[in-house]
Order: sequence, then C-alpha cells, then structure tokens
Amino acid sequence: MTSNQNTDQNRHNRQFDKAAETLKANADKSAEQTTQFADAARDGVNKLVDLNERAAENTQHIVQKGVETASHQARQAADRFSRTLGYTGEGSERLARQSKQNMEAVVRCGTVITQAFQDTSRIWLSLSQKQWQRNLDGLNKLARAKSVQEYSAIQSELVREGLQSMVQDGKAISETSARAIEEAGKTFSGIAQQG
Repeated sequence: MTSNQNTDQNRHNRQFDKAAETLKANADKSAEQTTQFADAARDGVNKLVDLNERAAENTQHIVQKGVETASHQARQAADRFSRTLGYTGEGSERLARQSKQNMEAVVRCGTVITQAFQDTSRIWLSLSQKQWQRNLDGLNKLARAKSVQEYSAIQSELVREGLQSMVQDGKAISETSARAIEEAGKTFSGIAQQG
C-alpha cells in the first residue's frame, strides 16, 4: 500500500511540477510578448511625436506666412486709403504707424499662440508616451502577480497612480495654456500703451 501511495505521490508531484513549468513558461512568454508590445508601442508613439512636431512646425510656418501676408496687405490698403482720403503729412504718418503697430501685435500674438499650440502638443504627446509606459509597466506587474490578493493590490495601486498622473498632467497643460494667454495679453497691452 505504501508503494501505491508513493507512486501516487510521485505522479502527483510530477503533474504539479509539469503544471508549474507550463505556468512559468506561459508567464515568461506573456512577459516577453508584453515587452515586445511595449517596444512596438514606444516606437509608434515616438513616430507620432516626430510627426506631430513636424506638423506643428509646418503649421507655425504657414500661420507666420499668412500673418505676414495679411500685415503687408493691410499696410498697402492703409496707404491706399490714406492717399484716397487725402491724408498727408502727420495724419497719414500717424495712421500708418498705428496700422503697422496693430498688425505687428497680430503677428506677435499669432506667433505666441502658435508656439503655445506647439508646446501644448509636445506636452500632450510626452504625457501620452509616459502614460503608455506606465500602462505597459502595470501590465507587466499584473502578469507577474502570484495571487489574487497581490493582483488586487497592484491593480488598486495602478488606479491610484493613474488618477494622480491625470491630475498632474492636467495641471501641466493648464499652466502652459495660462502662460500663452498671459503672453498674448501682454502683446496687446504693449501695443495699446504705445498707441
């Protein structure tokens, strides 16, 4: 009888060892796939960041050219308007100076807003890249959990970290936007004081 018990125990041990090896192999394979997915996602986000930066630069260039063209056309229109109404001398110079200052303010404000757009885009992409990495790291942690309790603890920690990051990220974006609005306001205030 002891021989049967030993045989049964040995068979049970082998089955347990085989199941443990299979579980470990699956966990290793899952971790490897998660790492490959993380690398692919990181590459994709990096390409997206590069593409967005090029798009932001192109947008800034287009906006700058558009504002410069509008400024030039406005100056020409102001000159024609002055000549048509017969403004000469000091009145014409004052009108031209004021028109030029207003267009310069529009150009500077356009530049400030375009720069703020670029900065905000960079921040968004950087934050999304960091969030991707946090999510992938979290998946790796969850995949390595050895018990339901450990899994639950990791999951609640990830939720807390995600909310904390969301608050910090929102603060960074709102601070950048507030600086841009303040800078645009200063541009127009400076022109109003000169006029």
